Amino acid sequence: MRNLRFGIAALALLLGAVPVLAQSGSISGQVTRSDGTGLGGVAVTIESLSDVTITSKSGTYSFDAVPAGEYNISFTLGTNNARSEGVAVTAGGNTEVDQTVDWDVAFVETITVYSASRRTERLVEAPAAVSVVTEETITREASSGQLPRLLDSSPGAEPVQSGVYDYNFNARGFNSSLNRRILVLVDGRDPSSPFLGAQEWATLPFALEELESIELVRGPGSALYGADAFNGVINMVTKSPRDAQGGLFKLTGGDLDTVRGDLRFGGALGGSWYGRLSAGYLEGEDFTRSRIDRNGNGVADPGEVEYAGLGLEPVPLLGDGTNEISYGSVRLDKFFDNGPVLTLEGGFASADGPATVTGIGRVQVAEVDRPYARINLNSEHWNVYGYLNQRDAPVQRSLSSGSNLVLDTEKVQFEIQGNTLFADSKGVLIGGANYGEEDIDSANAAGIQTLMFQPVKEDFTGVFAQIEYNFSEKLKGVIAGRWDDSSLYESVFSPRAALVYAIDPNNSIRVNYGEAFQTPNYSEFFLRAAVAPPITAFAGLEGLCLLNGVSCGLDAIPTLALGNPNLGVEEVKAWEIGYSGIINGKAFLTIDYYNNEIENFITDLIPAVQPTLGRINPSFGAYQLPAGLDPVSSAIILGTLQGGLGPSFALLTNSPTDGSILLGAVSYTNFGQVENQGLEIGLNYYIDDQWQFDASYSWFDFEIKETVDGLLPNAPENKGSFGLTFNASNWNANVRYRWADGHPWSAGVFSGDIPSYDNLDLSATYALTDRIEIGLNVANVLDDEHFEIFGGDILERRALGHVAFRF
Repeated sequence: MRNLRFGIAALALLLGAVPVLAQSGSISGQVTRSDGTGLGGVAVTIESLSDVTITSKSGTYSFDAVPAGEYNISFTLGTNNARSEGVAVTAGGNTEVDQTVDWDVAFVETITVYSASRRTERLVEAPAAVSVVTEETITREASSGQLPRLLDSSPGAEPVQSGVYDYNFNARGFNSSLNRRILVLVDGRDPSSPFLGAQEWATLPFALEELESIELVRGPGSALYGADAFNGVINMVTKSPRDAQGGLFKLTGGDLDTVRGDLRFGGALGGSWYGRLSAGYLEGEDFTRSRIDRNGNGVADPGEVEYAGLGLEPVPLLGDGTNEISYGSVRLDKFFDNGPVLTLEGGFASADGPATVTGIGRVQVAEVDRPYARINLNSEHWNVYGYLNQRDAPVQRSLSSGSNLVLDTEKVQFEIQGNTLFADSKGVLIGGANYGEEDIDSANAAGIQTLMFQPVKEDFTGVFAQIEYNFSEKLKGVIAGRWDDSSLYESVFSPRAALVYAIDPNNSIRVNYGEAFQTPNYSEFFLRAAVAPPITAFAGLEGLCLLNGVSCGLDAIPTLALGNPNLGVEEVKAWEIGYSGIINGKAFLTIDYYNNEIENFITDLIPAVQPTLGRINPSFGAYQLPAGLDPVSSAIILGTLQGGLGPSFALLTNSPTDGSILLGAVSYTNFGQVENQGLEIGLNYYIDDQWQFDASYSWFDFEIKETVDGLLPNAPENKGSFGLTFNASNWNANVRYRWADGHPWSAGVFSGDIPSYDNLDLSATYALTDRIEIGLNVANVLDDEHFEIFGGDILERRALGHVAFRF
């Protein structure tokens, strides 16, 4: 029924938008250099209408809903100009206007971004700190299958890795296990796991070659994107079937007995329809190892527990430590004559084997299926979309307790967004609204909840707007705001303001202020999960209860991590100043300084009773014995429990559903106030047409104003990278070195020091023919064994080779 409602509502929205666009004509075309290559970042203007758009990276552009008539069109990039006169537009028709120019412009002058303002603009004009991963880089690095690696050298980025696919990606401090302070979008769809709000990088339903671009916006983004765009946004765009026609079969293999096959095929279907089919399968080992007592002597065998400070786990990994991952998707694009594009897409991803570091310990996902569907109508001034995400995970083993954690989730979301120019194109108004629902259920086959006390449903709404205004040719102002409301938290308003001053067309300075918020996830609200085996030492007391005609549950007292439904949102207020510029057409330099005030932290799991705070979770009070016990039995039971448990006696509480006894060992609360600041520097230097050097450096500092024990930023004070890339007609290569300072880590049950570490990575591809390519991708070339998450796995070298056939 939910799927039917999703389809009907989305179709109604899309069909309602099409007739308006059919009342006029359209203009489209491409701006190219004399050699035929597309030129991105060109401002294309219909002069008498003052309607402006920016060409894509391939040089294409379009205007929808253009009234019938004759127009002059201008093309501008920096100080370069061209003009096309007498362009005729007819109702219901499309006029092609291509423009060839001989401008001498640098590559970085043509780079455009979308995510900073939710509209296309040149990178040097964006009102936020933005990093871009180009299609060329994605293609070269794709064999790893690890998307966060594509961003690990971006200024300010803080990706930390455990297993092959267990990454926590953050920026600007306060990383954690299952980090969600960075909102991740794929074609507008949030693929995160709803229960935790974090990403399952192993279950992205495409090969990395399908990506056209990746943008990382650093800094608060809630004014445009809402909840969890706390420290930034990763926005990924996949290739349109029309722009990536033909077939590709790629076979990858190497270390950890990895074997992977990826297949895609796309092309024209007739009637302005284009389609793409993609599928893939991977099988390979992981860095993850069991941490168990194999000899019965209370310690692990050598190599079982990888570093000091980690405790044993009572159960081993399921299976033989092999990951199996598969995916498949189908996409259809319809290009209407007057400009709009309709996209229909559906697919799935499945995973068996990956282990993830969580607040309650490591959890192995032994079986998960993630189907999805997406529908989108895009035009020059409107974008309407809806999507459905589902996640079915019947087998997820907690390695700290041995429990099977079942989880079924479903999310539906719709959004409409529009933009319009005003004041003779000096101003741009962008606005939109969204609505969504999520359903979470952790019942196993017997109907018993394994992660919560009962199923949960949430609905949420957001409304946003942004106004950009050019006060002069050099000064632009931006004001934005968003209101979000949910059935689980109080409404939140997130403002944003920026000034961008153009020193010249290729150099700008900006000042930003923004606020953002992070919501508690369902785990933090409603968790009910074992963190240790049940306590059976008091089973003998159950007889006293039974003599009184009641059951106390003392034969096996659950030791649980408990959610806190009283949590509020976590908030940040941030200002920053930044410079971005192109120097002598050779170098692209960015420098950003930020200063954040964060408060109302949602802590990681901490002891449920604190010396200074008392009981941190008001939903779980002090334990009350069942009614009906005589005073003598009550005194005996309470005295024995108190004597046997010691200080842990204060952690005893009652279940909110049936009143049974629980030991609520750990829970969450809101607490803490922190000021942090940082400096981010990025440099891309184009030595010549073939050689490119890049470097990044990030400095981070913090001061805790108010805290509970264990609140740490989980980020190094200094980190950086250097890279060298060579591009020729038939081959390219990159070598990259990155390092991070040592720092303490505290997240959930894991707390300890992370020593400094560094990595040297290498990648290369070589085209044997126009259709056959071979390549190499090596992470951690020098095999520097290290860990990046305390409680995570030891990382070693992983070398992969591939051969690709295009047809």
